[in-house]
Amino acid sequence: MDADQVEVDVPQGHARQARRVISQALDSWGLAHLSRGAVMVGHELVANALRHGMPPAILRLLRRDDVLIIEVGDGSEQVPRIQEIDNSTSMSGRGLQIVSKLARAWGVRPHPGGKTVWAEIALVQPAVRRLHHPA
Repeated sequence: MDADQVEVDVPQGHARQARRVISQALDSWGLAHLSRGAVMVGHELVANALRHGMPPAILRLLRRDDVLIIEVGDGSEQVPRIQEIDNSTSMSGRGLQIVSKLARAWGVRPHPGGKTVWAEIALVQPAVRRLHHPA
């Protein structure tokens, strides 16, 4: 596994493969503490690419100084958008909402023959503020 980058093709029907690849990369980089959020973000991006794009999806993980970048490319030029959903009846459509909540930034880079959807996850997560309640 390259020190700063991992790239794999994810064929149709194999979105779960992304979870394993992301977990293994984070473990090897000493970033296992990011696994839960990064795996969710990566899986959602891959699942969207396979469901709405043009397979195969290309999953790329880039480790930079202060950020993990998750990129997923596919052969469709259709740009994904966050959908408005009816929470009481919708069974899908929440993928990019999950990405937008867990990533510090995300976006789309169109290119000839397709697009790349990317998300950034901070390597150092903000501290959780704990409130002290006197007894």
